[in-house]
Amino acid sequence: MHWVDRAAGRYLSRNKMFSRGFGDLAALERMRHDPELFQAEHPIPLQRAIEQAPLLSQFRRIESRSTAGLTQREIGWHSDAVDSRFEDAVRWGRALLLTKGSELSPEAPLCIAMSASGEEGYARRVKLLAPLVREGLEVLVLENPFYGARRRPGQASARLPTVYEQFHMNHASVLEALALLRALRSWPGFQRKPLGLLGYSMGGFMVSLAAGAFGLPLAVVPVAAGRSPRSVYLDGALSWAVDFAALERERPDARELLGDFFEASAQHLRASGGVVDGARRGRSGRLRLPRRDRPASTALARSVPAALSRRPHACVRDV
Repeated sequence: MHWVDRAAGRYLSRNKMFSRGFGDLAALERMRHDPELFQAEHPIPLQRAIEQAPLLSQFRRIESRSTAGLTQREIGWHSDAVDSRFEDAVRWGRALLLTKGSELSPEAPLCIAMSASGEEGYARRVKLLAPLVREGLEVLVLENPFYGARRRPGQASARLPTVYEQFHMNHASVLEALALLRALRSWPGFQRKPLGLLGYSMGGFMVSLAAGAFGLPLAVVPVAAGRSPRSVYLDGALSWAVDFAALERERPDARELLGDFFEASAQHLRASGGVVDGARRGRSGRLRLPRRDRPASTALARSVPAALSRRPHACVRDV
């Protein structure tokens, strides 16, 4: 393990994830074996949500200095992608719309930015993408269920207490991203609007799953996204943050079972023709691997406009 990963792991280990065990094992098994896991549609009334969302005032703006002159709206909707057993705060979908003008443009490219592991709120992605918005990119920054304003009542941190909540968060966030893409594509006059997805680490894996399930041309930028989350949680940086003692009290084979669940995620990616495992076989695309020492923010900033400019073909940038 690289020393940076080891240091990050020790920092993350202060707050353990999965301290309450696996959670709903039956639901995890269903997710593991369901070949149509990402096919369910949960429509979002995006046009109405944007019309009803007020402009954020100066005191509520995200990264007000780096976004000066840009338009910010926080849109919300009731998300049927989230299990009904969870509270209203979790089920209320949230995304920040960041644009150069006051309205969405039928011609301007738009990217949906998904969250990295533990990334709550919008600030990091807004600060990174604001320079591209000034150049004409439109951005929807999606807040994951269980993160930020969508935490459960009493939830102490972004480290989720059960394996089920982790997997359900990932599943629901992909379904919400898909619903946003479909809403944009069906918006009158937006049929040819360039659309894309981007994400870092966990977010990169999620955008790959979403791109495979969407089935239409997209620009996709999965940054630092592996081909399976298994090694990250069992052997990599996040292994320090997993409460294996709690899991093994519930199941002696906890490590093997957890690894199987994560490997099933990789199988879903391969089955959908997802982009991390290749440039969506049978479709025009490019897979570019940059130098290992290139900062992720630089690679992302260069990749997003380049990827979106190559529509209508699928363009894959793994950075």
